[in-house]
Amino acid sequence: MYEHARNGEEVEISTRPITISDFELTRIALPEIDFRVACSKGTYIRSLAFDFGEKLQSGGHLTALRRTKIGDYDVVNAWSIEAFEKRVIDSKSI
Repeated sequence: MYEHARNGEEVEISTRPITISDFELTRIALPEIDFRVACSKGTYIRSLAFDFGEKLQSGGHLTALRRTKIGDYDVVNAWSIEAFEKRVIDSKSI
């Protein structure tokens, strides 16, 4: 969808059921609001931000998006850049 938006194309988005299991406001520094959301696959977070802004009657869009978990993959188990670099360098010396 974002590719269509970047090309200035209007596309009708069909609705489908999603699940929002957790929604937490993590920072309010108006006009910015940060939030954390746990949701089902197929959830468009950009659309969620737009809808959130619409409900507040102020408009809304994302300035940043960070996925921290998908399935069994969780950012808490991610390597740091330094650990990744070391692993690449070590694998080249084998």
